[in-house]
Amino acid sequence: MNEDVRYEEFLNKIYENAHMASEAIDMLLSKVENEDLSNELNEEKAEYGKFCDGCIKLLEESGKKPKPQNPLSKLGLWSGIQLNTLTDRSDDKIAEIMIQGNDMGVVDITRLLNEYDNLEEKYKNLAESLVSFEEESTQIMKDFLGKSN
Repeated sequence: MNEDVRYEEFLNKIYENAHMASEAIDMLLSKVENEDLSNELNEEKAEYGKFCDGCIKLLEESGKKPKPQNPLSKLGLWSGIQLNTLTDRSDDKIAEIMIQGNDMGVVDITRLLNEYDNLEEKYKNLAESLVSFEEESTQIMKDFLGKSN
């Protein structure tokens, strides 16, 4: 496989992960009543935006743009969040959803790093930073478990 195509695919997968996380946070924020949780989610959303920007910058270096999000993915995300918060919008439930999303992101990006071996450092560093960020976010969200509004 051509290296440019390989890096483009890799970056698009990283972008998709960070972009979906940002969108999930947007959908959850309207359900959050706790100011501390809301502030934390807004900080995480900003950080995911930085990862998206990093992907865009690296893609633009080779004259590419991120692939548009599949509308069905967004619909699936929205419906999943709506179902999961239909009867429970507590801090505990929101934190649980975030932890599950972070864990899926860590698994997906780690798998991606293993599939795309021998990456240039700038690509590998971006993905590893995203994994670290999602792991840290999980730890922060654990502080909201067991709390209800």
